[in-house]
Amino acid sequence: MDPLSVAGLGLGTASLAFQLFAGCVKGFVLLSTAHNLGKDSSTLLCMLNLQELQLTEWARRAGLLSENHELDRRLNAIVVQSVLTELESLLLDTEKIKSRYRLGLKAIATSTETNTPPDLRPVGGALGMAISDQLRRDIMFQAGLIQDRNSFTQRLRWAAVDKARFEEYIGQIRLFIQELWNLLDPFRHDEMVSGLQMVLSHVIGMCRQVDELTALKETLQHPPIVPSLSSSVNESSLLASVADIRAIGMSIGAASGPSPSTSPAALSPLPTQERSSSSLTQGSSGDSMPSTNAVVNLSIANIQDFVATQGNPEMGIARYNGEVVFIEWKQLPVFARSKIMARVQDLAILLSAPKHPSFRALKCKGLARDPDAPRIAFVFEMPPAPEGFQPPRPLRTMFRGNPSVTQRLDLALKITQSVRYFHMSGWLHKNLQSSNILILVSGDESGYPEHQLACPRLAGFAFSRLDSASELSEQPSSDPQRDIYRHPEAMGDPSESFSAIKDIYALGTILLEIGEWRSLKSLVERIVNLGKSDVALSQLAKIKPFLLDEEPNGGLATLRFRMGEVYASVTQMMLSGDIRFGVSRSSGETKNAGETESSGELFAPNLLDVAVRELSRCII
Repeated sequence: MDPLSVAGLGLGTASLAFQLFAGCVKGFVLLSTAHNLGKDSSTLLCMLNLQELQLTEWARRAGLLSENHELDRRLNAIVVQSVLTELESLLLDTEKIKSRYRLGLKAIATSTETNTPPDLRPVGGALGMAISDQLRRDIMFQAGLIQDRNSFTQRLRWAAVDKARFEEYIGQIRLFIQELWNLLDPFRHDEMVSGLQMVLSHVIGMCRQVDELTALKETLQHPPIVPSLSSSVNESSLLASVADIRAIGMSIGAASGPSPSTSPAALSPLPTQERSSSSLTQGSSGDSMPSTNAVVNLSIANIQDFVATQGNPEMGIARYNGEVVFIEWKQLPVFARSKIMARVQDLAILLSAPKHPSFRALKCKGLARDPDAPRIAFVFEMPPAPEGFQPPRPLRTMFRGNPSVTQRLDLALKITQSVRYFHMSGWLHKNLQSSNILILVSGDESGYPEHQLACPRLAGFAFSRLDSASELSEQPSSDPQRDIYRHPEAMGDPSESFSAIKDIYALGTILLEIGEWRSLKSLVERIVNLGKSDVALSQLAKIKPFLLDEEPNGGLATLRFRMGEVYASVTQMMLSGDIRFGVSRSSGETKNAGETESSGELFAPNLLDVAVRELSRCII
């Protein structure tokens, strides 16, 4: 065969691949817009939508969503065509669906006498938002499956649905899409998984109903996006945990009244945790009886042998009924005490909920109120203690020795990921500083073995709250040595309402400390005298511009030299709040740092998305 004929065959096969892909899109539209799916509709639709999202993401990486719809020449076009043919048949052949899976589908009459474009989004299901209606129309129109972008009027209705059989059906769809993914080279494989995870995290953030989050959680607990990749297994379970924690927060928000941005009708709360003082009932042993509807109230008398962490009397280890626990004390000022107690109980619910290990937070056992002082203790479980175990140390006390750049990069990434997962779950920390980063260490005092910095835990949650405009923004106590970590707009009285960007600024100061491997206090003492008991706000306001200064005497003067371009740019991005600093100078990227194509559209990752992405690329 001559070269021109071979080239023509290649183009024809690529065109056929797009036609088959468009047929699959049509199948997903018909199935996800079909009515009468039943009581499990939210979960079943999520399962279906996740497969559509994965197929669409594969098509983009394979070149089918490019301007000319040509299949990437590095892929085996014949195999792609074969798999897409099977998948299209599985999605469109209603007789096959009925005979093989006993899932009945019937056509329903629709009106064609309207100029309004029919809605192609799924009838419910949070993941339907991940792909735009317009993209679906464009794909089918360009493949000639519809005469114009407003002409898709075909509709189906489920005649009989069994959840187990539907899951079996989804499992077969998943296998075909997995075959397509396996054709990509490993680099694009990993890149696609990362892109999908970001889309899913944004979908979780857009959910406004608890049942949507519950459906997402159940979907993500099924076989992972890429069964062959262990990282995909971990990410799927992590996102399921994020959805669960966000649902808890939404339920708490519904119990205390919706935020201005959330209508009452939009909330379908889970069984709420009681937050009134009556929910803290005592059992005969002094502890509250186990209940799914109450915060566990612990007895202050059972807390013994408290030893404060170095430099922070508000937290430390103790024994509770003989068990080693971690204690965090919170002062209860007279002002707004009832609201603060409600916040404390909300926070205890959040911190006691099961979480993925990547959250890197200790699990709360309950609360213990001090009858003799205006304070309350958060009591946390400690991980199993290895031989020679010592109390956890605040990161601020460990800036000595010579940990490698690799270890410090790993530490910075883990802390950034932890904060990101809490933000994705709808919670703000509000008190990020290196004294609230706990390092679990062994009794070995020699050097910095890798495992010592590899086990950070996020603590200091006493001021945390839901990320909601209606939430009371409680002020931490005024302390210049802690104020240096706070965003300038978060200081003073009154300060601006706390927001995620202020948490991110504080995280930037911690990354600067890790990069320089010395305390922020030692970095800023040239412009602020922290030895004074009273430091003017005007002096503290100089810290942010100083930290962003790359001149020889500025805060960022040596960070690029010590940690490299990417790390320094991420730190600068966090301190400035400007996502443009998140562009890797050596990555050769042409699009903005805040834009990542996914499913044929532009998604705008936030600062923490970009930070995690860039820090993950730092390999030394």
